[in-house]
Amino acid sequence: MNNKNMILLFFLALVLGQGCNSPINWEDENYNSSDSLFLGIYLGMGQNDFFDLCTELNKQELITQGSGGNTNVEHRMTVEFDSEVSMRFFPTFIENEVFEVPVTYSYIAWAPWNKQYWADSLLEKVLDKYKIWYGDDFKLINHPDQGKVYYKIDGKRRINLFIRDEQFVQAVFTDLKVEKRLREEFEKTKPSNYVPSN
Repeated sequence: MNNKNMILLFFLALVLGQGCNSPINWEDENYNSSDSLFLGIYLGMGQNDFFDLCTELNKQELITQGSGGNTNVEHRMTVEFDSEVSMRFFPTFIENEVFEVPVTYSYIAWAPWNKQYWADSLLEKVLDKYKIWYGDDFKLINHPDQGKVYYKIDGKRRINLFIRDEQFVQAVFTDLKVEKRLREEFEKTKPSNYVPSN
């Protein structure tokens, strides 16, 4: 199975797990304008434009290369929270355009013995910021694997926010228009004996 299908299966499972029945009007003008993410990054951004922006943000000392090498960008958030937070991200590109952006947040002071800096505390603070930045109409579902997932669908942009583990809060920004196209392509090409995993 190729990478495109693996990505699709992961997000399709997440969408189906959410049970979100909100209809999406693909012709809505707001649908096509709801692509903004953060730091000037947006859904559909060209890969070269993303790297050019990162070069500029690095010059401004707003981002650095994260610990994962050249596929991990880190932005230190020094004033937004009660203690310094590391924000790490790197997009998934489909046809050289930003399709989705997984983001992790963790306190710099996190340690197994520092319970006040665990992800369960940080999740509520990140959610409060997201409501300011992206609108306060986040909904909550209880996912069987991920627990509490806060999500918001705004035009073509879906935001999922949840606890990944004791240290990290995970956000995922997804382009629903591309996801819909990938789902349709997968349906056309899936093997006749395909059985979705639980």
